[in-house]
Amino acid sequence: MSDDGEKFRLGEFSARLKSDDIDVVCRALDDYQSAEADTRWGVDNPYRPLDDDVLFAARDLLRRPRSGHSHDSALTIMRHLAEAQDADLIADALEHPEYAAGSTGFDAAGTALAAGEEPNPRLLTLIIAKVLDESLDVRERKEAMHSLDDLDLPEVEDLLVRLTESPDLELQVFAVGCLATSLRLRVHRDRVKRLVESWPEDVGPTVHPTVQWIREALEGFHSIYWKDTDLDDPVLRKAHEELRFPLSDEGCLKAFATLLRSEDPVAVGIALDHHESWKGLRRVLEDEERANAYLPEVLARAREVLRRPMSPAEVSALNMIGARHAEPGDTDLVLDVLQRTDSDTVRKEAIWVAYGVLDEAEEKDERLIEALGDLIFDLSLGETAIRVLAGSLGAGADDILLRALHEGEPRVQAHASYFLVRTGGMERHRAILEEVAESWDDWPPQRAMGEDLDELIFGKPHSVHWEGHRLADPELHRAHKRLRAPGMDESYHQALRTLLESDDQAAVGIAVDHWWSPDGAKKRGGEQAREPERALVLDRIRDMLREPSSPAELSREYGPEAKLLTALAALRVAAEPSLVAEVVENAANDLIRSEALDAAEVVFQDAEEADPRVVEALGNVACDDSVRMNDRVRALNILDESPGNNSVDALVRATRCPEVEVQAAAAWALMWEGIIEDHRAMLEALSAEWPVEDAPWEAQRVREMLDAAKE
Repeated sequence: MSDDGEKFRLGEFSARLKSDDIDVVCRALDDYQSAEADTRWGVDNPYRPLDDDVLFAARDLLRRPRSGHSHDSALTIMRHLAEAQDADLIADALEHPEYAAGSTGFDAAGTALAAGEEPNPRLLTLIIAKVLDESLDVRERKEAMHSLDDLDLPEVEDLLVRLTESPDLELQVFAVGCLATSLRLRVHRDRVKRLVESWPEDVGPTVHPTVQWIREALEGFHSIYWKDTDLDDPVLRKAHEELRFPLSDEGCLKAFATLLRSEDPVAVGIALDHHESWKGLRRVLEDEERANAYLPEVLARAREVLRRPMSPAEVSALNMIGARHAEPGDTDLVLDVLQRTDSDTVRKEAIWVAYGVLDEAEEKDERLIEALGDLIFDLSLGETAIRVLAGSLGAGADDILLRALHEGEPRVQAHASYFLVRTGGMERHRAILEEVAESWDDWPPQRAMGEDLDELIFGKPHSVHWEGHRLADPELHRAHKRLRAPGMDESYHQALRTLLESDDQAAVGIAVDHWWSPDGAKKRGGEQAREPERALVLDRIRDMLREPSSPAELSREYGPEAKLLTALAALRVAAEPSLVAEVVENAANDLIRSEALDAAEVVFQDAEEADPRVVEALGNVACDDSVRMNDRVRALNILDESPGNNSVDALVRATRCPEVEVQAAAAWALMWEGIIEDHRAMLEALSAEWPVEDAPWEAQRVREMLDAAKE
């Protein structure tokens, strides 16, 4: 938005905030909340420059008598912007007899309580009372408790302890979950453990996720790679226990240093794991920044592990260094590890360190590139090696990736293909990429790094209803490839005609899909790109709707319905009146008729007058007692919305049907100014015959309009 546009919007919003109309102010506050909610998608709240005005308006509403949802709108703002001085206003709102307890008010209270150096005693007492109020349901009590949970206050901790003795399991589990945070566990571990052991193994679905999380918190973080290993040395064992369940930051860091500086490779590995994992050291420290002070020593120790014969700790050391902390000087360490280890886990972590080394180095070490190149055919490591080489070398990895295409098995080829395309190799090596992709037939991993390789190499779409089918005829296959390629020229239309004019059902279906799909011809050349083949497509649609189902093996997802679904989708886009009328009236089943009715709506959308052929077909459907009632009524609804007056005769004819549902729908469609007077006598006669109870809604509306005209 331009500066002038931004200024105008903020000016308009400010004017609404200052309006004397409470409803206008509430809507402005609701707009602020809606914009604030959108920030979770990564966009800014455009009204933030007016936060002070927004907060002033919310305060003003809370000072006034409650009007509609005015206090609710104000409290919604308070949850974001409340300051310590707003605590009494929020307390007044929560104490109002018309206020229904809910998360908005509790969240606002939590924001105000956290904003001051000392929490407002009145508001704190009020929320605590709500938490303890057994007349409230458990959900409301939990919402009240949630607003206090982040406050580091003895009153809050005492309240949580009290709730852990609640006879209500859901409330008890919630309170125990609040005590199971790393810092609170320092004090309440025994209580939490006792209560968890008292719970049934098979808890209800409402509390189950919390119970699982609490049990994991009680277990603490052991390590990444050494979970099944016990330390033999009692001093190291005790340090590990203190690291997992510290009573203070000082004790935790002392235990960490004891493990890190020991000569036991498993103890060192555990310490490295605790520094690297987000579940480890930082999670249990009150001041997690204190962990960063150890980073130089930790990295030095990790490199020492790789230089010394401490192989059991190698995997943790490599994981600690990773791509993030790797330096060009780590080249020899990585090469040495790759040469001597036979552990795939260790080699994989070494590959990631190599990524960092290559990424940081101005001159790429050929020894490291060669070592990674030797791993590309390994089924457990090849994907990672290929990713690292392509990511660090770009087009410089082409020779290695091409070797993977020529010599690798399909899974290796798939990942090499993906990274070749992603580094711009499609233009450099299109022929070999297409050749390899065609050799896969049905097998290759359908996705690499979340991408469909077939679409990545050949373009998209393959089709809509024939996805994955490969045309056996070489000429048809080449034509299909041209449709998938980007760009629009005469070769595209020639390829489309080649497929449409063939005797291959799948080829025709693929071509029709490309014609109607917004990702096909239209995406390459706009709406006009459909015109040259429109007549041929219409003929094919007629054929496809008359012919038997296609063989199931031609479409993996849609089976024998593929041909029918392709034709119906194209029918909606083509919207050719004579064809639509033909299909509406002669539909072989309910599915075809329903889709044809969709197409009839499309035919009428941009027309000045309803096409007589489509009107007649819809009228015949409406009067056909062999057609299901929903479709008969829908046909009348479409006639009701049709442009011009061509549908009047068909609607009048439908009023003569014996079914009340059809009569009422047709009558309602005639209730237009300029039409109703010509048919009033007939409509009044019909209305008199309709039942009073359980009549269609259209019947009631017709009666109301007729009665209103009499008055």
